[in-house]
Amino acid sequence: MQTFNGKTALITGASSGIGEQMARQLAAGGCHLILVARRTDRLDALASELGAVTVDVITADLADPLAADDVFERTQALGRQVDILINNAGFGFQKPLLSLPMTDQLGMVDVNVRSLLALTQRFVAPMVQRGQGWVLNVSSVSAWFPIPGMATYAASKAAVLHLSRALHEELKPFGIIVSVLCPGGTRTEFSSLAREKMDPDLEKAMMPADRVAAAGLQGLASGKAVVVPGVLYKLMVAVTRVLPGAWVARLAGSVMGRHH
Repeated sequence: MQTFNGKTALITGASSGIGEQMARQLAAGGCHLILVARRTDRLDALASELGAVTVDVITADLADPLAADDVFERTQALGRQVDILINNAGFGFQKPLLSLPMTDQLGMVDVNVRSLLALTQRFVAPMVQRGQGWVLNVSSVSAWFPIPGMATYAASKAAVLHLSRALHEELKPFGIIVSVLCPGGTRTEFSSLAREKMDPDLEKAMMPADRVAAAGLQGLASGKAVVVPGVLYKLMVAVTRVLPGAWVARLAGSVMGRHH
């Protein structure tokens, strides 16, 4: 990851899963880090392992409407220039709309979309002034599928996909690269939290978090607009282009949205 050697990356959701793996891989390539998540103990433990580079830790709950501004102001107070923004934080539930409290529905939108948008606007503005920067937003292969049983989550990730693709073109003239990583099933805490019981077929198709993280970082370094790791998930996305929309929704519900 020589592209990012000597740069500084801010990673949200850095305490586990894809975010943690990205932190490790960037640090191995000489990239300094600002790690953001809710769990200070996890962040501190990770930071202590990455001593070869400068690592700062910011504890924040991105469901809080004020969190994005707070994170930005704290990086300013640290005197750190953020060259790479990785919006990785996110969560979801595999439950029908009426089985999930409204606070949980809106929490998904707050973390997955609103905080991502707010952080992007905050950190991209200085990048534009400098004429260089990178943004990696973590969406999901779910972004292509309206998923009965995971409707809000899939919709939130579709918003991330479309926002990122638009910003890839909008910010290119200013020297900013925006990529969106769209993983399928990945072995992380997210998967166990999202589903009360893991479907055996889905579990078999899951990719290791380090491979997904590497694909995202390589895609960002090479300026790709959209990164979908894994042949299976590339095929799934291709299917949505040829099947009628109603079929796609029913298929997604039967495969990914099982909730009984």
